[in-house]
Amino acid sequence: MRLTERHPEVNLERLLESFVPPPRFQGATFATYRPDPRYPSQTLAKERLRSWIHDRPKGFLRPRMPGPQGVYLDGGFGVGKTHLLVAAYWEAPGPKAFLTFEELTYTLGLMGLREGARRFSALRYLFLDEFELDDPGNAQMAAHFLALTMEQGLRVATTSNTPPGALGEGRFNAEGFRHQIQSLARRFAVERIEGEDFRHRDPTRLPRPWMDGELLEAFRQDPRPKTLDPFPDLLAHLRALHPIRYRYLFLGVEVVYLQGLEPIPDQNDALRFVHFVDQLYKLGLELRVSGVPLRALFPESYRHGAFAKKYGRALSRLAELLG
Repeated sequence: MRLTERHPEVNLERLLESFVPPPRFQGATFATYRPDPRYPSQTLAKERLRSWIHDRPKGFLRPRMPGPQGVYLDGGFGVGKTHLLVAAYWEAPGPKAFLTFEELTYTLGLMGLREGARRFSALRYLFLDEFELDDPGNAQMAAHFLALTMEQGLRVATTSNTPPGALGEGRFNAEGFRHQIQSLARRFAVERIEGEDFRHRDPTRLPRPWMDGELLEAFRQDPRPKTLDPFPDLLAHLRALHPIRYRYLFLGVEVVYLQGLEPIPDQNDALRFVHFVDQLYKLGLELRVSGVPLRALFPESYRHGAFAKKYGRALSRLAELLG
């Protein structure tokens, strides 16, 4: 079976229903969150987020929800932000949705801003993971979307590695969009989460891909539902699919084999592969690859440019998938 033979379609009527925490985070609850006692902000963020979820409307004639309409969990990699966001999703009353900010931008691109805002406004809670502004188009769209939906009463919780007032810095001329960014930031109460990356992974030591012969032999011996694709063919296939469809490529699959990893010279292809890796990771699937070392996949200029955090996240997730 090959991923390149799959051409999944998207049902817009059911798309919002599919935005739930992925299998990797099924066990992420407030009860299973273990704050590091060295960093009190972790416990504080947990308590404040849980309290926010259990807010109830105040007032008699025109009841309103108390407190902030949005909560923004700001912190570095591996401090438990996504765990807390998923935990909040499980306890929040519906209707609700959980998705990454990147998935939101792809969804709005597919539906259109107004139609997307109309559909999301019907929810009570929206949980957005990995909020980041990589380009001016995203800045403008995010500001308009949140204005349209939050004015209708939508409550939003999000995670990010960047404080809200600094969104976009180093990625594009953020000064030209300072008004949108500041108006966006004012909608959220910020919970800063300090701490160390719980994975404690050495970023300079990445797993070695297999040799082609090893990979093909492992594929032949593997009894599980699986796919095998040459890496260049996969990149070409991803170009032909809207990124929101990537999540549906893996239906019925438990392990993905990719043959012949090679450097990705085109940044658009590189970003598509990053989103592909994100979907693999969140679904909790296994990955087996052959080809060049992981560090050679993305040119050095990419890993220090506007999308540096995306590439860093992809390498970290690839290392975990292959480890």
